[in-house]
Amino acid sequence: MVAASMPNRAHADGATDALLSEHAIYRALGRGGEARRKGYRALFRFALDGEFVAALGAATNGGWALGDARFARQIAAAVGRRAAPLAAGRPSKDRRDERRQLKLL
Repeated sequence: MVAASMPNRAHADGATDALLSEHAIYRALGRGGEARRKGYRALFRFALDGEFVAALGAATNGGWALGDARFARQIAAAVGRRAAPLAAGRPSKDRRDERRQLKLL
């Protein structure tokens, strides 16, 4: 379902709003007002999967790439920083260090 926001009422239903102007992409949806409104409503005809919406929100809020591991590596190489969050929690303890430590007592 599309939220009843001001841009939605203007773009989908034709309500006037002096604060909004038509973007070139919106104008490209059709030749006239009714064709544009019909094209705009068609963009929101289907609901998005809840998991996708949650992943999109997490990626957007965290500044991470949204995609598979290969895509995240490509983005990280292109921008020169991590493009995916690290695993949650503390790193596991390296047991090799314990074996090399001297036993004083």
